[in-house]
Amino acid sequence: MAKGRVVFYEESDRPTAPPRTVYTNQARRQRRKRRRRGRRLLFALALLVVVSSVGYVLWYTHSPADSVISDADRDQVESDTGGSADSTDLTAAAAEPADGRIVVAIDPGHGGVNPNIGAEDYGSEANGLRESEVTLATALALYDLLAADDRFAPVLTADGTTYLKPSERGAVAAQAGAQLFLSIHLNYDSSASSNGFECYAAPPALSTNAESVRFGQLVARAFSDLGLHLRGTNGVRYLYYDANDNKQIYESTDTTVRWDPTFTVLQASGCPAVLCEEGFISNSGDMALLAGEDGCQAAAQAYYDCICSYFSLT
Repeated sequence: MAKGRVVFYEESDRPTAPPRTVYTNQARRQRRKRRRRGRRLLFALALLVVVSSVGYVLWYTHSPADSVISDADRDQVESDTGGSADSTDLTAAAAEPADGRIVVAIDPGHGGVNPNIGAEDYGSEANGLRESEVTLATALALYDLLAADDRFAPVLTADGTTYLKPSERGAVAAQAGAQLFLSIHLNYDSSASSNGFECYAAPPALSTNAESVRFGQLVARAFSDLGLHLRGTNGVRYLYYDANDNKQIYESTDTTVRWDPTFTVLQASGCPAVLCEEGFISNSGDMALLAGEDGCQAAAQAYYDCICSYFSLT
Protein backbone atom coordinates (compact mmCIF):
# COMPACT_ATOMS: atom_id res chain seq x y z
CA MET A 1 0.00 0.00 0.00
CA ALA A 2 1.29 3.46 -0.93
CA LYS A 3 2.00 5.83 1.98
CA GLY A 4 -0.98 8.03 2.91
CA ARG A 5 -3.28 6.28 0.54
CA VAL A 6 -6.48 4.54 1.65
CA VAL A 7 -7.67 1.62 -0.38
CA PHE A 8 -11.14 0.18 -0.17
CA TYR A 9 -11.80 -3.40 -1.21
CA GLU A 10 -14.93 -4.91 -2.47
CA GLU A 11 -15.82 -8.01 -0.45
CA SER A 12 -14.73 -10.32 -3.26
CA ASP A 13 -11.37 -8.51 -3.66
CA ARG A 14 -10.36 -8.42 0.02
CA PRO A 15 -7.19 -10.41 0.74
CA THR A 16 -7.79 -13.39 2.96
CA ALA A 17 -5.40 -15.14 5.35
CA PRO A 18 -4.04 -18.44 4.10
CA PRO A 19 -5.87 -21.47 5.45
CA ARG A 20 -4.39 -22.95 8.61
CA THR A 21 -2.91 -26.39 8.14
CA VAL A 22 -4.32 -29.03 10.40
CA TYR A 23 -1.90 -31.83 11.33
CA THR A 24 -2.87 -35.25 12.49
CA ASN A 25 -0.73 -37.13 15.02
CA GLN A 26 0.79 -39.20 12.19
CA ALA A 27 1.70 -36.06 10.23
CA ARG A 28 3.33 -34.53 13.31
CA ARG A 29 5.44 -37.67 13.78
CA GLN A 30 6.54 -37.59 10.14
CA ARG A 31 7.55 -33.93 10.47
CA ARG A 32 9.63 -34.72 13.56
CA LYS A 33 11.35 -37.62 11.75
CA ARG A 34 12.24 -35.39 8.81
CA ARG A 35 13.68 -32.78 11.16
CA ARG A 36 15.77 -35.40 12.98
CA ARG A 37 17.10 -36.78 9.69
CA GLY A 38 18.03 -33.26 8.58
CA ARG A 39 19.86 -32.58 11.84
CA ARG A 40 21.79 -35.87 11.58
CA LEU A 41 22.81 -35.09 7.98
CA LEU A 42 24.07 -31.65 8.94
CA PHE A 43 26.04 -33.14 11.84
CA ALA A 44 27.64 -35.77 9.57
CA LEU A 45 28.67 -33.14 7.03
CA ALA A 46 30.17 -30.95 9.74
CA LEU A 47 32.10 -33.91 11.17
CA LEU A 48 33.45 -34.79 7.71
CA VAL A 49 34.73 -31.23 7.23
CA VAL A 50 36.47 -31.26 10.62
CA VAL A 51 38.15 -34.66 10.06
CA SER A 52 39.34 -33.67 6.57
CA SER A 53 40.80 -30.42 7.90
CA VAL A 54 42.67 -32.16 10.72
CA GLY A 55 44.05 -34.81 8.33
CA TYR A 56 45.33 -32.16 5.95
CA VAL A 57 47.06 -30.23 8.74
CA LEU A 58 48.79 -33.40 9.99
CA TRP A 59 49.96 -34.28 6.47
CA TYR A 60 51.13 -30.77 5.63
CA THR A 61 53.20 -30.34 8.77
CA HIS A 62 54.99 -33.73 8.48
CA SER A 63 58.65 -33.39 7.51
CA PRO A 64 59.86 -36.12 5.09
CA ALA A 65 63.14 -37.96 5.43
CA ASP A 66 66.04 -37.25 3.07
CA SER A 67 66.90 -39.52 0.17
CA VAL A 68 68.66 -39.49 -3.17
CA ILE A 69 66.86 -40.73 -6.30
CA SER A 70 68.13 -40.63 -9.84
CA ASP A 71 66.56 -37.93 -12.00
CA ALA A 72 66.45 -40.56 -14.74
CA ASP A 73 64.04 -42.56 -12.59
CA ARG A 74 61.63 -39.61 -12.35
CA ASP A 75 59.68 -40.84 -15.38
CA GLN A 76 58.48 -43.81 -13.36
CA VAL A 77 55.84 -41.57 -11.75
CA GLU A 78 54.52 -40.16 -15.04
CA SER A 79 51.11 -41.12 -16.34
CA ASP A 80 50.28 -41.72 -19.99
CA THR A 81 49.58 -38.03 -20.44
CA GLY A 82 53.04 -37.08 -19.23
CA GLY A 83 52.02 -35.69 -15.83
CA SER A 84 52.07 -37.21 -12.40
CA ALA A 85 49.75 -40.15 -11.94
CA ASP A 86 46.97 -39.59 -9.44
CA SER A 87 46.54 -41.82 -6.41
CA THR A 88 43.65 -43.78 -7.85
CA ASP A 89 44.43 -47.49 -7.97
CA LEU A 90 45.24 -48.11 -11.66
CA THR A 91 44.80 -51.87 -11.41
CA ALA A 92 43.77 -53.51 -14.65
CA ALA A 93 41.60 -56.62 -14.77
CA ALA A 94 44.06 -59.40 -14.05
CA ALA A 95 43.84 -62.77 -15.74
CA GLU A 96 43.96 -65.89 -13.59
CA PRO A 97 47.05 -68.10 -14.13
CA ALA A 98 45.84 -70.99 -16.25
CA ASP A 99 48.08 -73.79 -14.95
CA GLY A 100 48.45 -73.01 -11.27
CA ARG A 101 51.99 -71.65 -11.60
CA ILE A 102 52.90 -68.44 -9.77
CA VAL A 103 53.16 -65.48 -12.15
CA VAL A 104 55.99 -63.10 -11.26
CA ALA A 105 56.46 -59.92 -13.30
CA ILE A 106 60.04 -58.68 -13.69
CA ASP A 107 60.47 -55.08 -14.79
CA PRO A 108 63.98 -54.10 -16.01
CA GLY A 109 64.25 -50.35 -15.50
CA HIS A 110 64.68 -48.12 -18.60
CA GLY A 111 65.64 -49.20 -22.13
CA GLY A 112 64.36 -48.38 -25.60
CA VAL A 113 64.09 -45.05 -27.39
CA ASN A 114 62.11 -42.68 -25.18
CA PRO A 115 60.11 -40.23 -27.35
CA ASN A 116 60.07 -37.75 -24.46
CA ILE A 117 63.84 -37.28 -24.75
CA GLY A 118 64.26 -38.36 -28.38
CA ALA A 119 67.04 -40.79 -27.50
CA GLU A 120 67.80 -44.18 -26.00
CA ASP A 121 66.71 -44.34 -22.36
CA TYR A 122 69.83 -45.63 -20.67
CA GLY A 123 68.81 -44.33 -17.26
CA SER A 124 71.81 -43.30 -15.18
CA GLU A 125 75.36 -43.65 -16.43
CA ALA A 126 78.61 -43.77 -14.44
CA ASN A 127 81.79 -45.82 -14.05
CA GLY A 128 81.49 -46.91 -17.68
CA LEU A 129 78.12 -48.52 -16.97
CA ARG A 130 74.58 -47.88 -18.16
CA GLU A 131 71.68 -48.53 -15.82
CA SER A 132 69.45 -50.07 -18.50
CA GLU A 133 72.11 -52.65 -19.39
CA VAL A 134 72.71 -53.72 -15.78
CA THR A 135 69.01 -53.93 -14.95
CA LEU A 136 68.22 -55.93 -18.09
CA ALA A 137 71.05 -58.40 -17.45
CA THR A 138 69.84 -58.87 -13.87
CA ALA A 139 66.21 -59.26 -14.98
CA LEU A 140 67.13 -61.87 -17.62
CA ALA A 141 69.18 -63.85 -15.09
CA LEU A 142 66.23 -63.81 -12.67
CA TYR A 143 63.86 -64.80 -15.47
CA ASP A 144 66.01 -67.84 -16.23
CA LEU A 145 66.05 -68.90 -12.57
CA LEU A 146 62.27 -68.66 -12.30
CA ALA A 147 61.65 -70.32 -15.68
CA ALA A 148 63.77 -73.28 -14.60
CA ASP A 149 61.49 -73.72 -11.58
CA ASP A 150 58.21 -75.26 -12.73
CA ARG A 151 56.36 -73.60 -9.86
CA PHE A 152 56.75 -70.19 -11.53
CA ALA A 153 55.64 -68.50 -14.74
CA PRO A 154 57.88 -65.41 -15.05
CA VAL A 155 56.92 -62.45 -17.23
CA LEU A 156 59.22 -59.69 -18.48
CA THR A 157 57.47 -56.33 -18.81
CA ALA A 158 60.09 -55.13 -21.33
CA ASP A 159 63.02 -56.56 -23.27
CA GLY A 160 65.21 -53.46 -23.44
CA THR A 161 64.57 -52.78 -27.12
CA THR A 162 61.22 -50.98 -27.03
CA TYR A 163 60.42 -48.10 -24.71
CA LEU A 164 57.30 -48.66 -22.61
CA LYS A 165 55.61 -46.16 -20.32
CA PRO A 166 55.37 -47.09 -16.64
CA SER A 167 51.62 -47.59 -16.97
CA GLU A 168 52.18 -49.93 -19.93
CA ARG A 169 54.70 -51.96 -17.95
CA GLY A 170 52.24 -52.27 -15.10
CA ALA A 171 49.49 -53.27 -17.52
CA VAL A 172 51.66 -56.11 -18.88
CA ALA A 173 51.92 -57.49 -15.35
CA ALA A 174 48.23 -57.08 -14.58
CA GLN A 175 47.08 -58.68 -17.83
CA ALA A 176 49.38 -61.65 -17.19
CA GLY A 177 47.76 -62.17 -13.78
CA ALA A 178 50.97 -61.33 -11.90
CA GLN A 179 50.95 -62.19 -8.21
CA LEU A 180 54.15 -60.25 -7.53
CA PHE A 181 55.84 -57.35 -9.33
CA LEU A 182 59.54 -56.44 -9.11
CA SER A 183 61.00 -53.37 -10.80
CA ILE A 184 64.83 -53.28 -10.92
CA HIS A 185 66.77 -50.00 -10.96
CA LEU A 186 70.07 -48.44 -9.98
CA ASN A 187 70.45 -45.20 -8.05
CA TYR A 188 72.71 -42.24 -8.86
CA ASP A 189 74.22 -39.29 -7.03
CA SER A 190 76.74 -36.66 -8.03
CA SER A 191 78.73 -37.65 -4.95
CA ALA A 192 80.57 -40.92 -5.51
CA SER A 193 80.36 -41.62 -1.78
CA SER A 194 76.56 -42.10 -1.78
CA ASN A 195 75.84 -45.80 -1.61
CA GLY A 196 73.46 -48.47 -0.49
CA PHE A 197 70.23 -50.31 -1.21
CA GLU A 198 66.70 -48.98 -0.89
CA CYS A 199 63.40 -50.14 -2.29
CA TYR A 200 59.99 -48.51 -2.58
CA ALA A 201 56.86 -50.46 -1.71
CA ALA A 202 53.25 -49.78 -2.67
CA PRO A 203 52.19 -47.13 -0.11
CA PRO A 204 49.48 -47.41 2.57
CA ALA A 205 46.78 -45.93 0.31
CA LEU A 206 46.93 -49.06 -1.89
CA SER A 207 45.40 -52.40 -0.92
CA THR A 208 48.68 -54.14 -1.81
CA ASN A 209 50.66 -52.20 0.80
CA ALA A 210 51.18 -54.82 3.52
CA GLU A 211 52.32 -57.58 1.16
CA SER A 212 54.52 -55.15 -0.78
CA VAL A 213 56.29 -54.15 2.43
CA ARG A 214 56.70 -57.81 3.42
CA PHE A 215 58.42 -58.60 0.12
CA GLY A 216 60.50 -55.42 0.33
CA GLN A 217 61.79 -56.43 3.76
CA LEU A 218 62.88 -59.82 2.43
CA VAL A 219 64.76 -58.18 -0.45
CA ALA A 220 66.38 -55.56 1.77
CA ARG A 221 67.75 -58.23 4.10
CA ALA A 222 69.04 -60.27 1.15
CA PHE A 223 70.92 -57.31 -0.34
CA SER A 224 72.29 -56.44 3.08
CA ASP A 225 73.68 -59.98 3.20
CA LEU A 226 75.31 -59.32 -0.19
CA GLY A 227 77.22 -56.45 1.44
CA LEU A 228 74.98 -53.45 0.56
CA HIS A 229 74.36 -50.73 3.12
CA LEU A 230 70.62 -50.29 3.81
CA ARG A 231 69.43 -46.73 3.42
CA GLY A 232 66.86 -45.25 5.79
CA THR A 233 65.50 -47.22 8.73
CA ASN A 234 65.51 -50.67 7.13
CA GLY A 235 65.89 -50.14 3.39
CA VAL A 236 62.13 -50.15 2.67
CA ARG A 237 60.55 -46.77 1.97
CA TYR A 238 57.67 -44.90 0.34
CA LEU A 239 58.03 -42.25 -2.36
CA TYR A 240 55.48 -39.58 -3.25
CA TYR A 241 55.48 -36.48 -5.44
CA ASP A 242 53.72 -33.38 -4.12
CA ALA A 243 51.75 -30.84 -6.17
CA ASN A 244 55.03 -29.21 -7.27
CA ASP A 245 56.62 -32.55 -8.21
CA ASN A 246 58.98 -32.41 -5.24
CA LYS A 247 60.05 -35.79 -3.89
CA GLN A 248 58.67 -36.81 -0.53
CA ILE A 249 60.33 -39.83 1.10
CA TYR A 250 58.95 -41.61 4.15
CA GLU A 251 60.08 -44.76 5.89
CA SER A 252 57.86 -47.83 5.67
CA THR A 253 57.40 -47.59 9.44
CA ASP A 254 55.27 -44.49 8.79
CA THR A 255 51.82 -45.91 8.09
CA THR A 256 50.12 -42.55 7.44
CA VAL A 257 47.80 -42.73 4.43
CA ARG A 258 48.79 -40.09 1.88
CA TRP A 259 47.11 -39.42 -1.45
CA ASP A 260 50.01 -37.94 -3.42
CA PRO A 261 51.10 -39.97 -6.47
CA THR A 262 53.74 -42.64 -6.11
CA PHE A 263 55.54 -44.67 -8.80
CA THR A 264 53.00 -45.55 -11.49
CA VAL A 265 54.19 -49.14 -11.85
CA LEU A 266 53.42 -49.82 -8.19
CA GLN A 267 49.81 -48.80 -8.80
CA ALA A 268 49.27 -50.25 -12.26
CA SER A 269 50.61 -53.76 -11.69
CA GLY A 270 47.55 -54.83 -9.69
CA CYS A 271 49.51 -56.95 -7.20
CA PRO A 272 52.09 -56.57 -4.39
CA ALA A 273 54.86 -54.52 -5.97
CA VAL A 274 58.31 -53.18 -5.10
CA LEU A 275 60.66 -50.90 -7.03
CA CYS A 276 64.28 -51.60 -6.04
CA GLU A 277 67.18 -49.19 -6.27
CA GLU A 278 69.76 -51.95 -5.87
CA GLY A 279 72.70 -49.66 -5.31
CA PHE A 280 74.42 -46.58 -6.75
CA ILE A 281 75.81 -46.80 -10.26
CA SER A 282 77.94 -43.81 -9.23
CA ASN A 283 79.56 -45.80 -6.39
CA SER A 284 82.34 -48.19 -7.41
CA GLY A 285 81.87 -50.33 -4.29
CA ASP A 286 78.20 -50.96 -5.01
CA MET A 287 78.94 -51.78 -8.64
CA ALA A 288 81.67 -54.23 -7.68
CA LEU A 289 78.89 -56.22 -6.01
CA LEU A 290 76.10 -55.75 -8.57
CA ALA A 291 77.54 -55.15 -12.05
CA GLY A 292 79.16 -57.55 -14.49
CA GLU A 293 78.10 -61.12 -15.08
CA ASP A 294 78.86 -62.25 -11.53
CA GLY A 295 77.19 -59.22 -9.91
CA CYS A 296 74.01 -59.51 -11.98
CA GLN A 297 73.81 -63.24 -11.29
CA ALA A 298 74.28 -62.66 -7.55
CA ALA A 299 71.51 -60.06 -7.50
CA ALA A 300 69.21 -62.35 -9.51
CA GLN A 301 69.85 -65.21 -7.09
CA ALA A 302 69.02 -62.94 -4.14
CA TYR A 303 65.74 -61.92 -5.79
CA TYR A 304 64.89 -65.55 -6.59
CA ASP A 305 65.50 -66.65 -3.00
CA CYS A 306 63.32 -63.80 -1.73
CA ILE A 307 60.50 -64.70 -4.13
CA CYS A 308 60.58 -68.31 -2.91
CA SER A 309 60.51 -67.10 0.71
CA TYR A 310 57.66 -64.70 -0.04
CA PHE A 311 55.52 -67.58 -1.35
CA SER A 312 56.71 -69.89 1.48
CA LEU A 313 58.51 -72.19 -0.94
CA THR A 314 61.81 -73.96 -0.35
